[in-house]
Amino acid sequence: MTAVKKATLERREFQEEAQELEGGTVVQQKTYRAGWGMIARDCEGNILRAWAVPNTSCSNAKQEEALALIAAMLMAKHQDWRRVVLESDCKQLTDKINGGEGDSAIATVLSDIVSLKSNFYECCFSFTSRINNSVSHCLTKLALNLKGTAEWKTDFPALAA
Repeated sequence: MTAVKKATLERREFQEEAQELEGGTVVQQKTYRAGWGMIARDCEGNILRAWAVPNTSCSNAKQEEALALIAAMLMAKHQDWRRVVLESDCKQLTDKINGGEGDSAIATVLSDIVSLKSNFYECCFSFTSRINNSVSHCLTKLALNLKGTAEWKTDFPALAA
């Protein structure tokens, strides 16, 4: 078996067992609030969990997205998921994580992400377009109006169906 076929097969097996977490953020500088939205799906695209998380320590959009990835990783760890694919529509961020590049503005957060990866058997970060990430972004807008985290395990908001 060639190396390319083997790598493709291993990737397919990984995707079949992995949970996929889509994340998004929205920042409102005027109100000093941010919202994070996360959707966890199985390999067939079925929704497993959904979260809307308000944040009042509002920073820049890239840092909020990185903090949302950390929150998603912690939620995946709490669910005892061992194989995860984390998707973000912030290409700059996924490139920095995957390339091991530094970014002085978010260096500590990137370091935390690298450390958290060791909690998983397999953990990868993938860029996705905003169109593909629209459900989590709807949850981010909902999160702006919440006082605390909302989690759905079975009856998901209509926007996530």
